[in-house]
Amino acid sequence: MIADNEEVETIDRFSKLFKTNYSRVKYFAYILLKSESDAEDVVQEVFTRLWERQNIWLNNERKFDSYLLIMTRNIALNIHKHEQVKQEYAEHCMMKPASAWIDYDFFERFHCQEMLGAIYSVLAAIPDRRRRVFELSRFHGKSHKEIAVIMGISVHTVERQIYLTLTELRKTITAFA
Repeated sequence: MIADNEEVETIDRFSKLFKTNYSRVKYFAYILLKSESDAEDVVQEVFTRLWERQNIWLNNERKFDSYLLIMTRNIALNIHKHEQVKQEYAEHCMMKPASAWIDYDFFERFHCQEMLGAIYSVLAAIPDRRRRVFELSRFHGKSHKEIAVIMGISVHTVERQIYLTLTELRKTITAFA
């Protein structure tokens, strides 16, 4: 029961402290920041900190007006500095051309991925023998003669199959240009 009385007394003293100093703290913060909403933020921060540091005002008989105003000034200055940093960053961003914000590497990688996907789709759609000839030539570095021997077809057939595949791929690649 004693703890409850002490808690009630603490709340009462804090309420009195708040009511007595609210308008003065807000006015001082407003003078420093020239903004109603920022002054409200300062007041909230001041009294939150006071509540968290009860040893400053609880059971303290001396007036702490100067402490309260210094605390208000410091919090207001911190808010002002933060606003300046935000403004400088915004100005810095405005100075950069829009092209500086674009990740061209991302777009290039995306474009390449899309093109590769289209190429593999074309390769998947062509007949198996033609695809095998093309893969041996382009992916495995085999010569036309080697491919002809491996697959048991003429060199001319190998050349024709590669030509037809490249014709299909050019149509797809042209669509991406």
